[in-house]
Amino acid sequence: MLLASLILLGGSAFSQITANANRSDTTTYQTDSIANDPIFIYYSDPRGFSTTGTLTAEVPDSTNLTFKWFRYNERTSAFDIALKTESGVSRSEKSDCTQGGYMVTVQNDSCTWDTTFYAWVFQNEFNVSAINVYNSTCEIMELRTTMAYDEEFEYFDRVSGAPLTYFSDNIKFMKFRWESTPSAGQIPSVKNPSFAAPTKPTVFRLTVEDSHGESRTKKLEIENGDDNGDGNLYLKAVKARFTASRSFVPAEETDSSGQAPLTVQFIDDSENATEWCWHFYKPEDRRRDEADSLLMDSITTQYLPDSIRYTRPNEQYGYDVALTVKGPVYMVDGGQHQCVDRLLKSEYINVDSSFIARNPDIPNAFTPGGANPVFKFTDETMPKSIRHFEIKIYDRWGMRIYSYEDSDGSWEGWDGSTFGFGDAPAGVYFYTIYAEGWNNEKFRRKGYVHLFRGK
Repeated sequence: MLLASLILLGGSAFSQITANANRSDTTTYQTDSIANDPIFIYYSDPRGFSTTGTLTAEVPDSTNLTFKWFRYNERTSAFDIALKTESGVSRSEKSDCTQGGYMVTVQNDSCTWDTTFYAWVFQNEFNVSAINVYNSTCEIMELRTTMAYDEEFEYFDRVSGAPLTYFSDNIKFMKFRWESTPSAGQIPSVKNPSFAAPTKPTVFRLTVEDSHGESRTKKLEIENGDDNGDGNLYLKAVKARFTASRSFVPAEETDSSGQAPLTVQFIDDSENATEWCWHFYKPEDRRRDEADSLLMDSITTQYLPDSIRYTRPNEQYGYDVALTVKGPVYMVDGGQHQCVDRLLKSEYINVDSSFIARNPDIPNAFTPGGANPVFKFTDETMPKSIRHFEIKIYDRWGMRIYSYEDSDGSWEGWDGSTFGFGDAPAGVYFYTIYAEGWNNEKFRRKGYVHLFRGK
């Protein structure tokens, strides 16, 4: 607490009253002939219990003084309720002071000097007693804060006895700060906020601060299954989320794009979901033919499949993936309800068009054992989305000396070796390539390649 004080001049010495209050202010008496007195303001503790105060009267450089304490009596409009007398000291304390007015008289032992001073104690009940869920729908949650803050305090003119009111406008300048774990997003800095409904157990923390920096905190924990007593669940919202994943992603590809056959595993990251419905498809206005709706026709599955295998290149538009989820069942007016959320990722899966580079994009020279030891496609010209691939190489007399075919794009190039004839000598060789794409497109390529041998 702050040490609040008022210094009065009495006799030839300074007399002082202090208090261990949170803060202090002054009265505004109607009688101009008297000086204003301090109002010592005590806040209730964070648990809501009222806090009593301790007033201290002191006359520096003086001894053998007598202090007499009195409390203000509203029935008689006078300070006539005797509380305590203390003699032979230079300071005196009055503890356990509750709300009201206090007077202390100070005299020396020869009764040649005396003074009187006054103070008022204001017990301000500042507390956040509760945070409750006022409303929770599939979209929003609204919280209501119950708190106490005394805006005014009644005291009395010391001459006329007229009741006066001390007004505290701090409540107009209250600051509200909300935090949530895990984060529930942006929560407005107001007493009763409304925000996007959370989908998982959440702890909300509110800090309320007045204009003098005094603050109080309160916590609300919402767990799975919590409701308002009639089956209306607090955590009823649901959020659909998913991602695509592949165990191996080649360079220049992503988890959701690449060449056919593209096998993708979908990972469900939905929140608060109890039912799932997946849709893998291509919209009708983007289909080339019925077979292009997907790898089969549009499908819906209640459970997450291990993987989906995309074989048809999309060329212009990708494949859409949609997930619809439902949340837990809850009761409203005797009927069962469920929150639903749907996430559509348009053109999410993109399968590369079938492709094989034309001459002269395919390298036309190589040197076994040298800087370019293998005749193969460069990274920029690698075949894409090819269902069947074969290459044949002939010498200058038209004899086939090498051939290779695959259905998975695993050809790693020709290193100059032949089938049964050892290493091919340096020279010019003729090649033909035949391939079929996953979109049934056929490719035929032919050309020459120079084989060099080191000396």
